[in-house]
Amino acid sequence: MKNLDDKDKRILEMLIEDSRRAYKEIADQLSNEGMALSESTVRKRVIKLQEDGVIEKFTIKVCREDERCIIAFLTLIPKSESEIKELLRETQILPQCDEVYFLAGQCGILLKVQVPEITELDAVIENFRGRSDVKSVERVCVVLKSLKESKDSRVPL
Repeated sequence: MKNLDDKDKRILEMLIEDSRRAYKEIADQLSNEGMALSESTVRKRVIKLQEDGVIEKFTIKVCREDERCIIAFLTLIPKSESEIKELLRETQILPQCDEVYFLAGQCGILLKVQVPEITELDAVIENFRGRSDVKSVERVCVVLKSLKESKDSRVPL
């Protein structure tokens, strides 16, 4: 996802929020944000994102109370400080990343990842390991059971 411009990234963010969002609505929102694109240009960009493998599929997720998900925490160490801002932005639009934290010192970025299967967790980890701006993926910790959860554990970035 290194070659995406700000418009593509914003389109992805909006589709992650609602994959059924109309291209016209996306175009209108981008225009309101100063990134004017026509409805047909948005459509072409989404098709290109699909052809390039950035968007694999449009789907829905039905949340069931009894659904078991794998929760893991990963620490990403960027190769350089100059690349951390882009890495932070891209981790925030990944649907598997529930929470993203920028850590003080040489600690990098902490991600809370939630996936339905261990194979998907492995794919997320390998994706980060294969990135040119990631030095390493460290401290992969899988949650065995939750002892206490807050109602809204999100911290504004």
